[in-house]
Amino acid sequence: MGLADVRAGLVPDEGKPFVCAQVVIAIDGSESTRDSGFQRQIQALDHALRHAELHQALQDCLPGSVALGLITWSGPNQQSICLPWSVVRNGGDLALTAFALQSCRYIGGTTDIGAAVIYALRMLSSAPYESYYRSVLLLTNGRTDRGAEARLMAARQAADRAKITLVGHALLRKSRSWLGQGRPDHEPLRDYVARNITAGPRAFWSASDLPADWREILNTLVRMLRQELN
Repeated sequence: MGLADVRAGLVPDEGKPFVCAQVVIAIDGSESTRDSGFQRQIQALDHALRHAELHQALQDCLPGSVALGLITWSGPNQQSICLPWSVVRNGGDLALTAFALQSCRYIGGTTDIGAAVIYALRMLSSAPYESYYRSVLLLTNGRTDRGAEARLMAARQAADRAKITLVGHALLRKSRSWLGQGRPDHEPLRDYVARNITAGPRAFWSASDLPADWREILNTLVRMLRQELN
């Protein structure tokens, strides 16, 4: 199916509502986000979801609607849905989605990115929609714990097989040197996310540090919605 067919209103008839894209946003609720990292994500997403640029990208993603879900995650068997599947069509819907962020709660525990991805993939597989694109945006401020690397690799392979785009977003932090001075730790986390999280068709990665989180997350969401049709 080409772009002309979409513009003509021809969409797959599978007995399910059709949206342009299905997107799961996975928020890092692991122990490393305890002090301020969790709210950092909530505030950035709140700003990004309310922005007019995202509204425009939503309208450009034919037929002008997206199914969106929000989850929080940490260790194995520690994932929680804070926004069930919701169809977003306009700025008002985006504002309601942003409001739903208030129900997202910090979990604590270890960092199992693979388990979070598998949970998001299951959510996508059971979604009551049809779409051109299915994507997961996973936010993280750290690496998966030792011992969970195999699960992350398996999760990435599953995303590839299902043709689901997995986008990793690195929330960059400053680490402490032995002198107690802050030093940037940007490149290692960027590299980790690029090598170990991204997967699937048209996959890419992104990163941000304060105070630019919301802008970079907004850019990432817009890029996810403006994928070219094959």
